[in-house]
Amino acid sequence: MAQGRINNKKMKEINAQNILSEIRKAGNISRKDLSAKTGLTTGTVTNITAMLIEQNYVIETGSGESELGGRKPILLELNAKAGYAVGLELDVTNIVCVVSDFKADVLYGKRVQIDLAEGRDEIIERMAQIVEKAIEEVGIEKEQVLGLGLAIPGPCNYAKGIMINPPNFPGWLNVPIKDILEDRLGLKIFTSKETSCAVLADYWFGADAGSQRIFGITVGEVGIGGALVLNGRIFQEKEGESMDIGHTVVQVDGYPCTCGNRGCLEAQANGQAAVRYAKEFLAGGQESRLKGHVTFEDVVAGVTEGDEVCVEAVKKCAFYISMAVGNTLCLLSPQKICFGGDFIDECPLLYEKVVEYLERMEYPVGAREAKKSLFAFGERNGAMGGLALVFEAFSRI
Repeated sequence: MAQGRINNKKMKEINAQNILSEIRKAGNISRKDLSAKTGLTTGTVTNITAMLIEQNYVIETGSGESELGGRKPILLELNAKAGYAVGLELDVTNIVCVVSDFKADVLYGKRVQIDLAEGRDEIIERMAQIVEKAIEEVGIEKEQVLGLGLAIPGPCNYAKGIMINPPNFPGWLNVPIKDILEDRLGLKIFTSKETSCAVLADYWFGADAGSQRIFGITVGEVGIGGALVLNGRIFQEKEGESMDIGHTVVQVDGYPCTCGNRGCLEAQANGQAAVRYAKEFLAGGQESRLKGHVTFEDVVAGVTEGDEVCVEAVKKCAFYISMAVGNTLCLLSPQKICFGGDFIDECPLLYEKVVEYLERMEYPVGAREAKKSLFAFGERNGAMGGLALVFEAFSRI
């Protein structure tokens, strides 16, 4: 009996989330159209919207067009001033902060470059200062902020907001970043892995918002991460890590990885792997514009100029990524796959080749049929997912 109550509560949360998402996408919408969009009965829509109106999250505004001269439907929209959300992302090189109203209209956005050599405490303090400045710039009080969604590198204990030991953050061992920032800022903070947040942003705010199974992968100069959103929730363990596609092995006895294994996707296909492949091709005598010390930026620039060594290096990375994503398709059958990260953002050829290789696959069928797209928000993906963490929390009723 208790299990039934739990399931009913979860279903109510999902229904409320879907209704809020549809209102947010439409701008304003009738209850009848909400029923059609969500597949919920008119009674369910009426009950949930009544509760959301009572909580001041939704307001009635004007009338729509009547059908066949009948009564005009009352339109619903989100109350932009019901509260504000802050999204914050920390990655190896940047802090990104966004602030939105309850409609998820972004009122403020800023990216600040960092150097991990500054030290853990200094960087966390800078994060706090950036948030305070953002709230001040928007012209609101902290009391109006519903919460702060924080996207952090994995592995992490997302429930407790602890950065366990991110491979690319030396010395950041079991850092209780959620508690530190909550104490410093006096805000309610929700945390998850940066890639999970990016996928959640696509679920809430992207062109195909509401897709029930979305898998996302971020490919950076250094790190590779993956995440799955299933029925509106990030698929993860109760407190710990999940979907760590970057540390799945794609090459037996491959390159050593920061995690201690060999042949991980991250070691075989990140931006630094492309640099390594380019150097190997050069050592083999292939002609190239590359000279001397080769950097990630050199390889990306070389691809733009059509340098064959750089192109082949990126294609090799794309092969390993398509292999890992193809395996994921076999296991999870997502309806949509999103791609992002600075390597993909700065080198469009990588994304093009991954999609090409996936669509060549005979099996699984989903390799060809699943929607494929770039993440919708570029450098703000994780921070936008932070906003979604806040709004998700406020759809749990």
